Amino acid sequence: MSSASRTASLPLAAHAVCAAAGVRDGLRAAQFYIRDLANADRFSQGEPGRVPFLSRTVARGARLVDRLMNAGANLSIALFLPGWRKLPSPFTPGLMREVARGIREDSLINNPTFNAYFYRSAIRIAGRYWSPPWLILEHRVDAARRLLAARADDGAPESGMMARILIALAEQGPVARIGPLSARNRYFADAEPNVAVFSIACVALLLAGEGKPTATIGEDEFFEVTGALIGPRLPVISGLIARRDDAGIARELDNIKSMY
Repeated sequence: MSSASRTASLPLAAHAVCAAAGVRDGLRAAQFYIRDLANADRFSQGEPGRVPFLSRTVARGARLVDRLMNAGANLSIALFLPGWRKLPSPFTPGLMREVARGIREDSLINNPTFNAYFYRSAIRIAGRYWSPPWLILEHRVDAARRLLAARADDGAPESGMMARILIALAEQGPVARIGPLSARNRYFADAEPNVAVFSIACVALLLAGEGKPTATIGEDEFFEVTGALIGPRLPVISGLIARRDDAGIARELDNIKSMY
């Protein structure tokens, strides 16, 4: 099926949600960097006397706009495409195969399997390890998917597939801005946030395998356990990503899986 015929078969609501997600990414990035240029957040870091009134106004206005955009996007998603923002649980049987199959999807709804898992898991992981604000861009997750689709190897083993996904996500940098790292997770300070966040997301998907009772442990706790497991290996994984050594990363993932 051609891209044109796929596009014609998609509902108008799906196109609207896709466009809204892209626009929101751009606007959120713009308001973050406007705040930076205006030194607008300095008043929240113990220097209120040095921040001009205009800068404080910019900061508060930017935060208000961000909250309104989020509320509007969430409302439109709830009305038109309720499953768009739901995190696909890594415990779902066969999810890894669904993610791999979704890499090749030619869709204007930003591939709800690949993108939804990695975008939503990145938000969950950042929320457990870093303090706000954080800026995670959904369109960069989709850029990684498109890059992988151009050179996908359907016969690759699971660890090899996860290694290539991790390299693509880390290089695209969906985590555009991150808050301070919480004190109890200082071992993450040696790794770039994109490497840390998406290493946890990839390894969690690899370890969850064919499903695990969520009554025993939830997704958030599982991400935390995974982070503790791979934290000491993050400097090594970072070096392998820098060299684009997918075979080396696959070996690391296999070693981590054997320890679980």
